[in-house]
Amino acid sequence: MAVFGSSLLGFLLAVAILVTIHELGHYLAARWCGVKVIRFSVGFGPVLLKWVGKRSIFAGTEFAISAIPLGGYVRMHDTRDPDCSGDSEADTSAAFNKQALWKRSVIVAAGPAANFVLAAVLYAFALAAPDRDLTAMVAKPELNSPAAMAGIRGGERILRINDRDVAHWGDVRWELLTSLFDAEMRVDVEQGGAERTFVLTRGESSPVTADSVGARLSGWGLVFDQPAIIGSVKAAGPAHAVGLKDGDRIVAVDGVPIRQWTQLTKAVQAAPGGQVKLGVSRQGSIEEFVVNPRAELIGGKSVGRIDVAAISPLKLGEGWLTDRQRTIPEAIVAAVARTYDASILTVRLLWGMLTGDISLRQISGPFTMAEGAGATLSQGAVAFTLFLAIVSISIGVLNLLPVPMLDGGQLLYHLFEALKGAPLSERAEAFGQRVGIGFVTALTALALYNDFLRILS
Repeated sequence: MAVFGSSLLGFLLAVAILVTIHELGHYLAARWCGVKVIRFSVGFGPVLLKWVGKRSIFAGTEFAISAIPLGGYVRMHDTRDPDCSGDSEADTSAAFNKQALWKRSVIVAAGPAANFVLAAVLYAFALAAPDRDLTAMVAKPELNSPAAMAGIRGGERILRINDRDVAHWGDVRWELLTSLFDAEMRVDVEQGGAERTFVLTRGESSPVTADSVGARLSGWGLVFDQPAIIGSVKAAGPAHAVGLKDGDRIVAVDGVPIRQWTQLTKAVQAAPGGQVKLGVSRQGSIEEFVVNPRAELIGGKSVGRIDVAAISPLKLGEGWLTDRQRTIPEAIVAAVARTYDASILTVRLLWGMLTGDISLRQISGPFTMAEGAGATLSQGAVAFTLFLAIVSISIGVLNLLPVPMLDGGQLLYHLFEALKGAPLSERAEAFGQRVGIGFVTALTALALYNDFLRILS
């Protein structure tokens, strides 16, 4: 129940912030262009609360909070609206449809633009906070992975990826994400005081699904150099049954020396229902334990589990963690770059869905958003801020799609008007509206279907 409450609170807070800023972009641009705004609403449907602005640029506009918290709107004065019949000459000159084409385009584009500006501000706030993450030490890559083929052997510290500085593993994760669709990656590393540059390349890959994103990110072969030290042992699990304990360091699997957690994980997962012999360093001596991994079905494949977790990096001591504190100017520069990266990645994801390279199962709806909002809200202000930033970018990009009913569709109308020299006919706009309604309805239905499918499964 507490989780549901946190998700609901996070969702309502996120919607209130994101919708308000988006519509505020339209509103401020309209007032700047001299357009009369009748209503500014957060939410749709029956009005729960309303008041009329009395000061400065808010004067004369009715502000409302409506019952359905899934969006919002700004209603501007328009002579095509039946309610505006009999307007005075002053009112007519303040109508949206009587403005110059460039003014109308600015008003329409201001909503998505506000989302991108909000994302940059949120990122600047989050990136200016002190952060601590794993030092960017890379483990020995898997055989035949792009990293191994390029010559990376493990133990190197990553300095830059694609010519961007890397401070810790958090930066590495972001660069891997922005390279989700790339076939090549440039990595600069340092080891023993010497710097080297490697170019990683990978071949064609299968379509991106919810299950394959992680595999694509780790598919480069760049994995954190986590030592094979047990942090916790689950009661009644296979490891607990044979006497493994917190703090045990695994030094060998089936007689083969190892030092990284990924090596242990790979060996255990490959033996579901079988047997593995572990060499364990404990209190200065080496002991042997024979463990029988239980089988667990994941993605239709049986994998082995011994129910242990790696030691927290916070307990590893000096050298395993890196602290960073950006200055305000550095945070602003990083925020703009992060906003650009996330925007391009969102566009590429949408294009991949159109071309079939990305599964439509990646589209999520309000339930997934509520879950993410609740989870990040419980993690603190920085996590929730980062969540808001990426959702704000998604809203900005989606609204720029050239689909009627969305801001991008209206801008497409304006482009046709500029080429034609006159506005589109009412018949053409009405047809476009029907197409837009169909698209938005289908997209909403798909998002809800994916949400329910994920919940039920």
